[in-house]
Amino acid sequence: MKMFDASALEPYFQRGPGDGQIRLDGQRMILFYASAFTEYRRGLIDLCGSKAARSLITQVAYAEGIKGAHLIRKLHLADHDDVDNYRLSALIHELAGYAALEFTQLKINVQRGIFEVELTLRDSVEAESHLSAYGPSSDSVCWLLMGYLSGYSSAFMGRMVVFRETRCCASGHGTCRMVGRLADQWNEAERQRALATGPLASHLSLGHGAADIPAGTHEIVGVSSAFHSVLYLVDKVAPTRSTVLLHGETGVGKEVIARLVHRRSNRSTQPFIAVNCAAIPASLIESELFGVERGAYSGATHSRPGRFERAGGGTLFLDEIGTLDFASQGKLLRVLQEGELERIGDQRTRKVDVRVIAATNADLRTEVRGGRFREDLFFRLTTFPIRVPPLRERRADVPLLVDFFFQRFCRTHDKKPSGFTPDAVAVLMEHAYPGNVRQLEHMIERAVILADQDQAIDSFHLYAFEDERKSKLPVNSADEAGDLDVILRGARKKGLGLQALENEALRVALSDAKGNVSQAARSLGLTRRQLAYKLNQAKIRVDAT
Repeated sequence: MKMFDASALEPYFQRGPGDGQIRLDGQRMILFYASAFTEYRRGLIDLCGSKAARSLITQVAYAEGIKGAHLIRKLHLADHDDVDNYRLSALIHELAGYAALEFTQLKINVQRGIFEVELTLRDSVEAESHLSAYGPSSDSVCWLLMGYLSGYSSAFMGRMVVFRETRCCASGHGTCRMVGRLADQWNEAERQRALATGPLASHLSLGHGAADIPAGTHEIVGVSSAFHSVLYLVDKVAPTRSTVLLHGETGVGKEVIARLVHRRSNRSTQPFIAVNCAAIPASLIESELFGVERGAYSGATHSRPGRFERAGGGTLFLDEIGTLDFASQGKLLRVLQEGELERIGDQRTRKVDVRVIAATNADLRTEVRGGRFREDLFFRLTTFPIRVPPLRERRADVPLLVDFFFQRFCRTHDKKPSGFTPDAVAVLMEHAYPGNVRQLEHMIERAVILADQDQAIDSFHLYAFEDERKSKLPVNSADEAGDLDVILRGARKKGLGLQALENEALRVALSDAKGNVSQAARSLGLTRRQLAYKLNQAKIRVDAT
């Protein structure tokens, strides 16, 4: 099939004179001898084992594929279809020297949710490296390429795509062969093979599918390195009796992580009780946590156990723990230290066997310094702290999460939009997500409800009911959007061609920067050299702005 000329990447490729740096789209790159790559790969396999090395390589490559798709979106040609634009991905592989790609099947339509891709790889550096280090293999070995294609394609579609290597040079074949499909379109046997050879992911991404899981079910999905760092800590602490403190921004999924710790512990068959400390009035928090005896106060007509007793033998999750008052903090500290409590109005001490997992979106160290949180309780809670990263730090998880929520809400609301428009995919992949995973979940549910049956979800479905100005955050940044971003999206909606849209962006950026090319380049996410090249190509004079 026809390939694009590699000159399309020239404006994004720079080699600084004398500074020893090579950059692609502003990101530093290095040239790596194939022999060194072979030794590096062999050392990783010998140190970690083949299975762990494969998982790590595909996981890292998947994340790099997500980044690569960001560059391809800049090269996106409005007058070309999805198939033509997708073929740009081969330029990255050939530029890096991984392999030469030849597509043998390309059925891609982002709006209709169609992705059926098959390709052959000639001269795969991974196959050569494996043969050099270990000789022939009965399994596929092009893990890096497989992970990159999965990540790149997922970001291109806005939904989880998984590639499998069905033929490999390391197994005696003349060329390597890759097959890519949307995650939910593999059959059961193929899903299991993909799980065994693809990037690390929750079983929900390729198992029975999120469509079979009712809304409200607490589950965690992800493929990013940040996600798996959290899972690593969860696996370490879950079998122990240690108290855990989860800290992170609102909406990152702290309760989901707490439930995961419980499920992977030896308390999994016992109760999991969740308490939002901020939602309970200060006058009632002690009775809710520790229980009350009959006659302890007016209205206490019967004795009842608190959340600690109800969680006996299991796990108690205390969300927003920083909101507890000092008296409750003292009683909580006693329970953690002594394993016993007293109900309000009772003089009898009761033993409790409860594992406590606390969560907060506040900086408890700051609260301690401000005298609002007990220092002794702080140190007791931070025996094993786990930071849950915000979604902007785990963008590789976005396609998987989109696919998970898309399937869930299609089933919940009996709707079936065909897919996502390219504009909607760009929004999903580049949004800053100040509300994190919870915000993404709400965006997808709203879009599924608003979109017409068998029609694609567009960006306005995602932004519905939100403040238009605040919703249009720039790519990979939490800063507020400027006039440029608003104008660009408006121009795109008017149907302007790519070149006209880009030229308008250049003029607006220069105008906003009062002719300062470096400042304009920063606002566009370009280097000064890239912008100068584009201005020259568009015949835009700096002094004319």
